This record gives sequence, C-alpha cells and structure tokens, in this order.
Amino acid sequence: MIANDDADKLRDFRDQEALPFPILLDPEAVTISGWGLLNEMDSRGRLIPHPTVAILDGDRVVRYFFTETNYRLRPPTADLVERLQALPTAGQPAAEDR
Repeated sequence: MIANDDADKLRDFRDQEALPFPILLDPEAVTISGWGLLNEMDSRGRLIPHPTVAILDGDRVVRYFFTETNYRLRPPTADLVERLQALPTAGQPAAEDR
C-alpha cells in the first residue's frame, strides 16, 4: 500500500485493520506521481492520488491493475481477496501461464 496521508493516521489504520503488509508513506507523492496516479484536477492543490490497486505476485509480476479517476468507484473487496488467494507462489507459473 502506498499513501500520502498523515503517518499517524496510516499507522492507526494499519493496526486497526491488522494489515499483514507495510504501508509506504509518500508524503510528497513522488511515487504516486511517478506512476502517473496523481489527481492533477484537485481544486485545492492537494497531492491526492487516484484510487488504484496493483496486485503483484511473488516474482513481482503485475497480475491485476485497477485505477479510476472517480474516487467512488472501487473494485469489490471480495474480488481482490479472490485474486490474492489465486496468486502463484514465487517461482511458480500463474494459472493462466500453465
């Protein structure tokens, strides 16, 4: 997860949700901008990213990528969980590659 929100709020969110992965803090939106995900249309000039989900397998191959300019449109959590559970382990081919 990459976010440019307040570090304390992100830590609380991570702990509350018991996330088993780290959150990359990107306060200046360097990574967010580098991936072309910065919302350039924010009328208040805030560094706000477009909602994005990227799922990489153990070999760092992107297996799913979703980004949307409408912040209200998000992929269903159940769909993301299903995609995560279907990931191959490192060094193993994905189901579609077998």
